[in-house]
Amino acid sequence: MTGGRPARLGRAAGLAAFVVVALASLACRADSGPGAAPLVPLRLAVLGINAGPQQLGIDHGVYARHGIDLQVLHFIGGGPGATVAAASGQVDMGEYGTPILIGIASGLHIKVVGSPAVKANPFELVGRTGIGSVRDLKGKTATSGVLGGGDGHQAILKILRDNGLGTDDVQLVGSGGADAELVLRSGRVDAVITNELTRRKVVDEGRGSLLARAQDYFGHYQHNYVYATDQFIAAHPETVRNYFLATRESLEYARANLDELVDFAASQVMVKKPLIRAYYESQIIQCDLIPTLGGSDSFVSFPDAGRF
Repeated sequence: MTGGRPARLGRAAGLAAFVVVALASLACRADSGPGAAPLVPLRLAVLGINAGPQQLGIDHGVYARHGIDLQVLHFIGGGPGATVAAASGQVDMGEYGTPILIGIASGLHIKVVGSPAVKANPFELVGRTGIGSVRDLKGKTATSGVLGGGDGHQAILKILRDNGLGTDDVQLVGSGGADAELVLRSGRVDAVITNELTRRKVVDEGRGSLLARAQDYFGHYQHNYVYATDQFIAAHPETVRNYFLATRESLEYARANLDELVDFAASQVMVKKPLIRAYYESQIIQCDLIPTLGGSDSFVSFPDAGRF
């Protein structure tokens, strides 16, 4: 990804995220007719495969019924790039982690408007064959994607620290958003921070093992949030509320139609369907369809959205 722009799905990047631009196929409301209100375009920034339910919602007209022309933009470079896109006016809302809070603290004109269904830290540390534990990484090399403010970088630092290691013990290198599986396969690093789906594929192929899950180290810390830009909130407050309504409906549909969700994911990434199913089943367990909303200068409360 260059200049904060979302990348399109490529063979190498497919495992880390759905790098697609999911355009709503409906140009007007499902009940369109004379005098029907036009849909409000909403560009949503996401990082991973969890947007599958939203895509099903688009395909089945859920967002259109709520007055939204949803466009899902997947950023393979991580949260920092997605946040740059928000700063440059390329997205209206987003769902991911720490870079949202960093952006707010830095004066970016966005506000947290709610929580996504899955709130835990999604990162996992995966070691190559022969690396059996985090402590085995002493004297070795690992990649955390984006060094500095990236979510993966913060996750690996905490995992290492809680295992008695630091950057003096493990050499951390940035991958620049390159596909974690390909980086591990290259043999240039001994471990990578990645997502659960990539880990399942790596383990299934006998190329590595799970060393640590970030959520086991961060505990009940909430990692993921939903934000909207100040400009979008001012122009379309009801659309923000309606986004939560439509997203809950889409999640409920995905839960009830898991085969369809798995089929969609399998059409986008080169992963076996049983692995995709196992991934989604683990995510569904974590789903909380009642969001937590805040109420300060940086957290806008939408009481009606509290129940979607």
